[in-house]
Amino acid sequence: MTPELWAGLIGAVILLLTSTAGLIKVWTDLAKTKADRLETKAMRDKEALEMRDRLLKAEFNITQLRDSQALTATVLDDLRDSVAALTTAAAKLELTTDNLSEALKELRR
Repeated sequence: MTPELWAGLIGAVILLLTSTAGLIKVWTDLAKTKADRLETKAMRDKEALEMRDRLLKAEFNITQLRDSQALTATVLDDLRDSVAALTTAAAKLELTTDNLSEALKELRR
């Protein structure tokens, strides 16, 4: 073999090794990128599920608070009606006792 063939062969081998090393680097970078994307996807999915669960819990709490507020309003209305009825009854009782007191005064005379 002549020195020119050796130089060409060495150049081809170096080019082959350099290309192979570049290809391996590209594959490694691609595998790392895919792994990072899978990790990011898993983390994002986990966060989305946690956010969804918190949202559902908040909606449930809001519904529960609304129901509780409606019940409180109903109880308040019932109490107002009861107080009004008691006030009316107390006024009637006062009127009746006043009338009874007047009648007793007249009977004593």
